[in-house]
Order: sequence, then structure tokens, then C-alpha cells
Amino acid sequence: MINTDNTATNCHASANHLSTPAKTMAYPTSWASDKGWEIDYDSADETVYLADITADDHELEGCWTGYEEELFQIERDRKKGASNADGFLFDNGPDNRMVMRLGQRFEDDFQFRRAIEVLAIRDGIKLCIMHNSSTCVSCECSDLDCDWKLTGVKEHTSNVFVISNLTPEHMCKKRWLKLQWGTKWIAAKFLHIWKVNVGQEISVLANEIAATYGMQCPLWKLNAVDSTATKWLRTDHAHGYAQLLQYKHEMEDINDRNIVIIETTTDDPLRPEVFKRMFVFLYDTAYAFKTRCRTLITIDGWEIDGPYKSVMLVAMCRDGNDVVLPIAFCEVQEENLDSWAFFLKNLTYGLRFERGEGLCILADGDNGVDEAVEEFLPYGVYRQCCFSLYGRMVVKFPDVQLHSAFWGACRSTDRKSFIHHMSIIETVNIECHNWLKDTDSKTWALFSMPQWVKSTEVTKSSSEQLRIWLSKFLDLNVAQRYTTITRTIAEMFQRRYLAGWEWVYDKITPAARQQIIHNVFESDGWNVDMPSNNAVSFVSRHGFVFEVNRELMTCSCRLWQLSGIPCEHACRCIHSWGDKLDKYVHRLWSGDEYRSAYGPGMQMLREITHWEWQTKDNVLPPMKNSTNSSASNEANCHSKVTTLNDIFPY
Repeated sequence: MINTDNTATNCHASANHLSTPAKTMAYPTSWASDKGWEIDYDSADETVYLADITADDHELEGCWTGYEEELFQIERDRKKGASNADGFLFDNGPDNRMVMRLGQRFEDDFQFRRAIEVLAIRDGIKLCIMHNSSTCVSCECSDLDCDWKLTGVKEHTSNVFVISNLTPEHMCKKRWLKLQWGTKWIAAKFLHIWKVNVGQEISVLANEIAATYGMQCPLWKLNAVDSTATKWLRTDHAHGYAQLLQYKHEMEDINDRNIVIIETTTDDPLRPEVFKRMFVFLYDTAYAFKTRCRTLITIDGWEIDGPYKSVMLVAMCRDGNDVVLPIAFCEVQEENLDSWAFFLKNLTYGLRFERGEGLCILADGDNGVDEAVEEFLPYGVYRQCCFSLYGRMVVKFPDVQLHSAFWGACRSTDRKSFIHHMSIIETVNIECHNWLKDTDSKTWALFSMPQWVKSTEVTKSSSEQLRIWLSKFLDLNVAQRYTTITRTIAEMFQRRYLAGWEWVYDKITPAARQQIIHNVFESDGWNVDMPSNNAVSFVSRHGFVFEVNRELMTCSCRLWQLSGIPCEHACRCIHSWGDKLDKYVHRLWSGDEYRSAYGPGMQMLREITHWEWQTKDNVLPPMKNSTNSSASNEANCHSKVTTLNDIFPY
């Protein structure tokens, strides 16, 4: 008789260690290379800022199983750091002079570089760039008799730049007055006006110049000054929406199977249309997902900080090396049922999954995503993120004993192990037990995960990893953001394909090999009983007995079936059979499948500066910080592409 009672400890330990990275608590970071930036005093043209994309993607590696709280803390630290940024500062004197202070914080390196440029133009100082990278920018006065120096460094857990070294005053007396009364000099001199109100009327600037210098500035120069000042203060976000139609054209031009849908609203047919939402589907990543990856897809919504509040909806999976692979993005004004319906409709159309059949979807269940999945993907398997459930449970039931038992129940690979952990919760707090029963455990407990998914992921940690990886791009305007993200993913394809050939002599990927090594180590001490037919074996230790079937490639702990990698019990039996472990690993973990996923490559989207502008239409940005539901504008919706009713007859 097989004894499978009280197997919680063994099953939980195996599931918890599956694809777990090395136990280092240091936050993952990735620094880009130098941007080669310098201050150009003579050029009146504004250059387009594009973040560097040469950084590797090691933040996406590993599933962070057991470290979800640390992973989520990284994003909380980043948001906290960005919200405490000072930006441009001005004194309260009559001159409203721009000032720099030790410890002053800027949103990112882009804003810090802009501040240096404004400071140099306003005071007529020529600067020498001593160090220039995405993590540190340092400059000195070009006058050899002056010791003035300014250094800014990037915070470890966010994009925030902090002034770490500053010489208060210049020792040089000579000033460069070439730009005095030029467009940039006026903008730098009166930048405090736009700091108070970015949308300030030009007449306010004209009155300020007249009151200060007793002269009238021509209208054409006032308009040029307004344009320069708004770009310095990062208000070029509005221009990003005007570039979206060209982004759509460029994306479809490099691959006609990419999908970019832009929807707009308008109250007046004679006026340009206002941005409503946009969907971006990357065919190359989607093809790799459908043919070479496990069928678990994680979807999530990220709030984007900026003058135009928006939400980015994302869909991603994990490849054969257990690394995150993005599939589709969507820019909406608000995360609600209507937005999720728009996203999921287009996602399933691009993936060609008939109403979600054969697809497993992992989400947090907030803001209507579960209702949208139920309505538009009725044949798909919906999974609830355990960390989202854990966050609500901590608020209601703060007992630490409940927390450890909850994660044991989440990662239980068989039903009896799950019941064992739930009984512990019932003993400690029956109210918590009843509350968890009402949440439908089939949607979040690992033992109920379909075996064909070949995944043991129970949290949306892949979404947090992807957000950390892309965090340096989220502060750009919408066109630059999606352009840079698309180019970054194309670079990632090439890196991963080349990396796959570094371990060509191993039949399985490094992530699978790491898990096999761990399971072999854990299998030490198990006793094997092999009957004469050699098809079914039994492993036992300390009263625990598990059945391993060689032909069906199953174990009674179910971890082998769920993950596609032999568990510790199977590893012990395979060793006794004298067979190779690689033979019993699912094909989706093989090196050949991994290289085939990235072999076709992904064409590189051109930078914005190289676009050949072919679209004459214009898209206006949405209302600043708009909180209106997108459903209220449904009657005015106008799409630049075929309507959804034509694409989705159901």
C-alpha cells in the first residue's frame, strides 16, 4: 500500500526549488553603456532622446520562486524614489535663478542632463564632460582657474539621479555671452515660469520680459522660447502621440504580421482625433511562444507616471530557459473591463487561439481582468496570482503562522499535500480557512494546474521582472517608449540565440540543468524498490512512499508531470535504472527547442531619427491625468484600422 499522507514537506520543497535562482538577495541591475552625450551650444535643433539598449537582460532570468516579496519590493522602491524627485529648483529671489543643491534628486539621467544644459546656458559657462554613463554624469568648468565641479549618480533601486558632489560657486569671472538674448538663453532665464505652470500663456512670458528688461520680445521668438522650455521640462510627451501613426507604419513595414491598432476619439470631425488606446502585437515573440514555449501566459497592468496618466497592459511567457519573453503590449487610459476586453480580443486574434482553447492565463484578478478572461477566453484556463491573494490575506489575517502555511498550500503539487496545509491554517484560524475556501482554490493552488502547461509558476513574478527590465524606458514619451522597447526585444532575440549556441553540447537548457542538479542532490537517501517488470518503481524514506512510472513519465507527487523535469523521486529511480536523466526531460526544456525559438530572429525597428515620415494624420494626446472611463467615449470611438466587429465575429 502506498503511503502518501503527510507528504507536504517533500512536495512543497521540490516545487519551491523548481527553477529557483541562486540565493542572492542583491537587487538585479543593468547599466547601459555611455550615450556619448554633450552640450551643444550652437545648434538650435532639439535631438530626440532614446535610451541605450545595449544592456543585457539578466533581470529576466530565474522565476524568483520563494522571493516574490523581494521582487515586488524592488518596484515599490523604484516608485518611491521617482515620486520624491525634486527636478528643477529655483530660488525665491527677484531673479528666480535656477539652483543646484547637494542631494538634489532628478527623475532620471535625461532630466539631470537637461538641468546641466540649462544651468550652463543661463550662466554662460562652458562645461567639460569628465564622466558620461547611464549611472554617473560628471562635468567641470572649462576654465582651468575654476574648481567648479558637478557630479550626479544613479540610485541603485530606481532611475533617480542624485547630486553627489557639487562645488557651490564658480571661481572664474569670464562669462560666455554669445547666446545672450538667444532663444535658449531666454528660455533658461525664465524657465521658472514653466515650472509653475507648463501650459502658461505666452503673454505671461512677454510681460515678465518687459518688466525685467523694459523691452518687447517679438511673437515668433516667444513661440520658439515656449517650445524650447517645454521640451526641457519633459513636456515633449504630447509630441509622442503624434508619432504613433508613424510607429504603426514602421512596425507593419518591417513585418506585415505585426499588429498595431490605434483607436482615437473625436467630438468634432474637423479637429484632429484624440488618442484613446493602442495595441501592439509582436509576431516573432508570439510565434516563439506558440511553437517553442510552455502555454502559460501572464498578463498584467502597469501604471505609467507622466503628464498623461496611462496604463500599459502586457502579456508575457517564459521560454525554455525559464526567462521572460514579452508578447504584446497595450496602452490604455484606464485599467478596467473595457480595456482588458480590447486587449484580450486582439491578443487571441494574433495568437490564433480559438477563444482561449489550449491557453493558460495567469493574472491578479483585479480591475475586471477575470471577467474579461471569462467572457472572451471561455475555453482557456484562468489562474489567480497567489501573491495578489496573499496581499489581501495579510491585511485580514496578519498571523505569521498563516502566511507560511498559505505558501505551502499554494505550492503543493498534489491534493493531499494541499489538504494538509489547509488543515494547518484551519487549526490556527478557522476564519482565514473559510475565507480561502471562498476564493476557489482551483484557480490558485499548484496541484490544480493542468499538466499540459508544464509550469509551476503561481505568481506574476514574470511581470515584475519585465517591468524592472523595462523601467528605464517607461518615462519616455509614448512613441519613444514603444520604439525603444521594440528595438530592445529585437536585440534580446539575437543575444539569446547566440547564448543558446554556447551550451550546444548540452541537450537541455541551463535552467533545466540547474533543476536536475538540485533534484539529484535531494534524491540522496531515497530507497528504490523495483518490481520485476521494471515499469513502475517505488521510492521510500521515513515512511513516505512515491510511485514512479517509467513508461508514462509520472510520479505520484505530480511534480514531474507539472514541470516536465524529473522530480527527486524520479531522479533516484532513473539513476537506479542506469538511464540518462536528459532523456526524461520534456522537449520544451531542450536546447534545440530554445535555439529554434530564437533562430528566426526579429527585425530591428529603425530609430525615430531615421523614420521616413509618410503619415500626414495627427493624433492629439488624451486629457492630462484623465480619470474618465473609456466607456464614456465609446460612441465617439474611431479606429484607424478595421473595426473589432469585423475582426471578431463572435
